[in-house]
Amino acid sequence: MHPDISHCRHKAPGHHLAVLHRLSAAFLAPRMRALGLRRGWIGVLIEVLDRPGQAQDALCRSLRVDPAATARSLFELEERGYVSRCEDARDRRQKLVFPTPKSQALAGELFAVLKDHNEALFSGFDPERREKALDILKAMAANLENAVRGDRL
Repeated sequence: MHPDISHCRHKAPGHHLAVLHRLSAAFLAPRMRALGLRRGWIGVLIEVLDRPGQAQDALCRSLRVDPAATARSLFELEERGYVSRCEDARDRRQKLVFPTPKSQALAGELFAVLKDHNEALFSGFDPERREKALDILKAMAANLENAVRGDRL
């Protein structure tokens, strides 16, 4: 093993983001299962609850997720009664996505789990440090989004 690998890995943001992702999955998965949800549906449900009636392609853009993956999630959520999709009267090629009463009834419990997750992530952080951490994460996401967009040109 190369002697610098461990040092480099622990200085790489990707390593720490991957660890956060795995630990978040471990925290969220059982709580989501208890609600009858899959962890992968969280972002879609939050976006649909926050902005009901948005077009499916707008949902993809706001989530920064591949359209095929979004379509699969929406199909599963629709089959289980959490969202409904209908044709956009102004553009029949578009589907508008709405939360159902079932997802709206579950929203309070979902947001309580996410609040617990945020509290676990920010345990011991004062408000200023929380904001700084969020600002850094947003900037890193923007940097990667720009890099990905540049790759597509």
